[in-house]
Amino acid sequence: MLEGKVAIITGAAAARGIGFATAQVLSGYGAKVVLADLAEPDVPAGETPQLEQRAHELRNGGADAIACAVDVTRDDEIAACVTQANETHGGVDILFNNAGVTVGFGPFLETPIEAWDLQFRIHIAGIVAFCKAVIPSMQVRGGGSIINTSSIWALKAHEYASIYTTTKLGLIGVTKTIAVEHGRDNIRCNAVMPGPIRTDMQDRRVVRDAETFGISQEEARARIGAPLAMKRVGEPHEIGEVVAFLASPMASFITGAAIPVDGGNMEGL
Repeated sequence: MLEGKVAIITGAAAARGIGFATAQVLSGYGAKVVLADLAEPDVPAGETPQLEQRAHELRNGGADAIACAVDVTRDDEIAACVTQANETHGGVDILFNNAGVTVGFGPFLETPIEAWDLQFRIHIAGIVAFCKAVIPSMQVRGGGSIINTSSIWALKAHEYASIYTTTKLGLIGVTKTIAVEHGRDNIRCNAVMPGPIRTDMQDRRVVRDAETFGISQEEARARIGAPLAMKRVGEPHEIGEVVAFLASPMASFITGAAIPVDGGNMEGL
């Protein structure tokens, strides 16, 4: 259903991450994928950078995949990535803004302004810059689909997560604004709001929660799934399938939506 489409996926280097899982799903539906993530300057000689490993895995499976080192806080690197996609594939049809960071957890009064600045630059400014870079290509191609990764934490304030909650909520505002202004260009912009997903980032949350609340990691893991109707955490590919749906013609009349993908978070049901 995505045959011939070109997709850029940010935050795609982690083997157990939403970005790479989504790249697998999109390429499985026929899309050409551009994997974007931070460069790794300290890779030992003879070893392949993680991002290129992910692209190589996809190519081994028959996908059309390239890697593009991008720091989403740098407009010049974003522009270079979009230029590479345009020159290699003729344009961009799908942008999945998935890069994220979880620094600065802790009491509000103790969160440093540097942590606020970093999350804002990645979760808001970086996504704005990427959208500005791809929208002209989408206009030329007659439309496109932008999907942004927000979070169910945008729906309700969480203790010790002031920065993450604030920026993920602000991202929904960006999503809706693009949807309103560019619907006339046949460019749709939506957000997915993942709940607990079994990723490397979630593993770090388990460690952090155990330390913050003085409990074991086993207890911390149990706390994560307990509030969900399905009583389990999600898998990265389950987010990827929703992204693929939003990128496809099946979602041709959906824009400006923020869709929870959370196993039935009972606080929101």
